[in-house]
Amino acid sequence: MHSPLQLKDHKILRIHFDTRQIDDQSSELVFNHAMEVFHPENQDHTWLVRLDVQFKATSESTVAPYLGEIAVVGTFTLDHDFPEEKSKDMVYMNGGAILYGVVREILCNITSRGIHGPIMLPTLDARSFIPVSD
Repeated sequence: MHSPLQLKDHKILRIHFDTRQIDDQSSELVFNHAMEVFHPENQDHTWLVRLDVQFKATSESTVAPYLGEIAVVGTFTLDHDFPEEKSKDMVYMNGGAILYGVVREILCNITSRGIHGPIMLPTLDARSFIPVSD
């Protein structure tokens, strides 16, 4: 059984990647993400999802082995019979998780050639992509 949300295409919007010289005071990496979802008015079942993932040192006073940002955008389609009231949550949660996997693969590939070796994004709870309602 396939998901009602299908990835049709994805593109890299931005890659910024720096390798840092580290010493005994080096820091672990911290990862942050931001996501935007667009639902074009003239395309009922099409959704665009942009995910930005930043990685840097855990504090300003330390240096991490890598510093950077990767931004991707994905085009998704949602089944026409999927309940409209659940559409946004489906797109946020699953669209974010799918694109996060794309970013994970890009980051692992880039860092596998880095002098400090490969890194992998930590696994996230896909519900973290759903915006908190006020």
